[in-house]
Amino acid sequence: MHRLILIFTSILIALLALEFQAQTPPAQTQKPPQAPAPQTPPAQTQKPPQAPAPPAPPAQTQKPPQAPAPPAPPAQTPPPAAAAKPPAPDPLQLAEDWMTRWNNLANYSLSFEGKEVGREELVNKMMELYAPDVVAEVPPHDDEQIGPVLLRGSTNVQKWVDKISRTQVKLLYIQRRQTKKQFEGTKLVYSTPLPWGGVGISFEIIAAWSRREDRRKFTGPGSVFLQYNAAGKIDRLRLYVGEIAEVTAL
Repeated sequence: MHRLILIFTSILIALLALEFQAQTPPAQTQKPPQAPAPQTPPAQTQKPPQAPAPPAPPAQTQKPPQAPAPPAPPAQTPPPAAAAKPPAPDPLQLAEDWMTRWNNLANYSLSFEGKEVGREELVNKMMELYAPDVVAEVPPHDDEQIGPVLLRGSTNVQKWVDKISRTQVKLLYIQRRQTKKQFEGTKLVYSTPLPWGGVGISFEIIAAWSRREDRRKFTGPGSVFLQYNAAGKIDRLRLYVGEIAEVTAL
């Protein structure tokens, strides 16, 4: 019995020793320290070349504060546009128009019955040039009249024009021409603006006409003075014919 106890105890001790051996880790051999291997630098990716940055603008000096500008004056409404003025008349054209209508006073015809055809129309055409209050200074039509005749108003001027158309034929009033250097036969018309508006013109003429009753011909040098108002009508007329001589056949 005692022997069995010893055997059992030995077996128990052996089992305990084996268990202790299994739990204890084996001793590790310590290696000598090694120097750390040099580290290879990581590969760098080459960046594309970049454009140079624009230079920074120079620093601006801060200006001192300025006084506020005065307010702009209120816009003014422009005045209504004035009516466009008609162009100034051409003095040469005015003289030519007067001469043409004057010479046309004799350009009418007679019917078989002796009636004047178209004469009144020519007189009215001439009177279109005159203002109602026209003043005209004209040569006398009476052999015993001394000095010019003064006519006032378009009614009296029309009577004078009507008498010319009935008593004179072959009216041939022409403007005198002047030649100088390279200019040959130039018609001269003198003009001036009038202080009260309008324009005044004058020009030299040579008058020629025949009397209707006996066809006797007369001629003489003269001049015409016309004053046109702002409306383009004749306010004043002076017709001067001097040194009248009869034209006779040689």
